[in-house]
Amino acid sequence: MKKTLIQLKILQGLGDTLLIVAAFALSYFARVGFLFSSTFPFEQYFVIALITTPITLLFMFFARTYKLSQQIFSLRHVQRLAFVALQNVAVFMVLYYFTFREFFSRLILVYIFCFTLSFLYLWHALFAWILKKSTSREVGVYRVLVVGANRPAQDIVRRLIARRSYLKPVAILDAHGTGQKDIAGIPVVGKLDRLEDSVRDLSIDHIIQADHLEQTVNILSFAMQRGLGYSMPPNLLGVFQGHHKVEEIEGQPFLQITSQRRFWDAIF
Repeated sequence: MKKTLIQLKILQGLGDTLLIVAAFALSYFARVGFLFSSTFPFEQYFVIALITTPITLLFMFFARTYKLSQQIFSLRHVQRLAFVALQNVAVFMVLYYFTFREFFSRLILVYIFCFTLSFLYLWHALFAWILKKSTSREVGVYRVLVVGANRPAQDIVRRLIARRSYLKPVAILDAHGTGQKDIAGIPVVGKLDRLEDSVRDLSIDHIIQADHLEQTVNILSFAMQRGLGYSMPPNLLGVFQGHHKVEEIEGQPFLQITSQRRFWDAIF
């Protein structure tokens, strides 16, 4: 990952930290009122909250809530954050019970869950907007070389531009040549014999291969030798219909394809 993106993700993590702590504090005052209760000391409560917060952040990391390709406005991301908020409550409850034995209110756990989920989702939505704004200045973006000028390649280029993706297409190569000089404003710079020169001259970080399946081994080997990212849409392999995802079977990754997307695919 680029240094700038690492810095941005650290910023996102710091925001999550502050908001989780704020969710704990707001939950306390929402339950006992805007005062400090003698029967439920804020100091005890807040110490456990501070211990719980880094555990929750670690869980968020392993739950992949920080991955760059995450679709913030999706049911899957809401599910992840809801699971994080539930884990936050569970860890806090266990730590508080084993430390102080007596607990003041079960309703406060509901508040912690609701505030944590709401704060994190709103912050992630805002941060996604910040990232999209930053792409116009090439802050935290990967410069992409697209291989292919067919219709799927054109769709990919237009989608990345329209959504201001962190993957920013800057040039296109076509193995057989094309009469088009550009696609959606992205220049077609030549055939595949220009691959090495294009990567060097345009400071390419990532290659998306959308055509020329017969060249896959060569392009993939080239990308791996130079430490570049590499992506391939399933339709290049003839997968145009159904639902597909990468699954591991006994530690070995496989492209899994099903005839239709089922409602539980968003969960499992």
